[in-house]
Amino acid sequence: MRKTIYLHVGYHKTATTFLQNSIFPNLKKVRHIKNKKIKKELYNLRVRKLSDEDINEIRAKFDRLGKEGKPTLISYEGLSGSPFKQKKPKKHSSILKDLRRVFPEDQYDVKLIIGIREQVQMMSSLYIQYLHMGGYQKVEDYMEKLERHEVLDQYKYNEYLNLVEEIFGQDYYLFIYENLKKDEKNYLLALLNYIGVNKIPNYKTDPVNKSYGVLQAKIARRLNKYFKTKQNPNGKFKVKKSKRFGKLWPRTFLQNKISYAIHYKRYTLPEDIQESLRERYKEDNIKLSKRDNVNLPSQYLY
Repeated sequence: MRKTIYLHVGYHKTATTFLQNSIFPNLKKVRHIKNKKIKKELYNLRVRKLSDEDINEIRAKFDRLGKEGKPTLISYEGLSGSPFKQKKPKKHSSILKDLRRVFPEDQYDVKLIIGIREQVQMMSSLYIQYLHMGGYQKVEDYMEKLERHEVLDQYKYNEYLNLVEEIFGQDYYLFIYENLKKDEKNYLLALLNYIGVNKIPNYKTDPVNKSYGVLQAKIARRLNKYFKTKQNPNGKFKVKKSKRFGKLWPRTFLQNKISYAIHYKRYTLPEDIQESLRERYKEDNIKLSKRDNVNLPSQYLY
């Protein structure tokens, strides 16, 4: 008998942290494997070229952490790609193929959950997250890097779903971020129904740190040049920690109430970049909107 596996593969910035922290751990009808228990395996799937031996070791680890008689749920946005990687990342098509190798069709019934977000807002959020993580490039340079690393076309969601269908078949769930924000309870329940859960568990919503605004982003980009992080390995100063404030780096002092009280205006991408992104994804989004049972919000189509 085949084992049922639910793979929530991302994308980034589509409520993945909320689901991983507040919803999935509270489900009793599935076995949710927490990411810290499979950190190495998830990293290898996201980054490395994997041998058959690697694949067997990953499968064995997942099987050991599963529970007899319950479907397994794995949720990790890195399985959709690595937009923050300094070097050219592993393609999301290669990750999907490796996941199929880990969970062969004759042994596992794999059901994917794929979260998407309108691409202009997605790229804006990714850039701010890049600054949160210590990046210092101007947005134009960051976008050029994504282009050079062939990352931008990985956000053509219809093409991605074609890959999913080719590798795993048509039993997947498309989770649209904007629809969750519009009607959280009903949309969340629909997702849970897909994984065999008929009731939303009690949960507490963790406080969400407010993202950088225009001023905070500008200051962070300049200060981050001096701090050594994964996004800036050549920085002069190591990020130190204190018991009271945690990490002592620009984010500590920019992402707080005092900073936002001085000045806060929501960050948006420059208009020329927005227009370029809309044009890049327009045709693919139109195709996506014509799929059966896809309730795509109007902002994807312009």
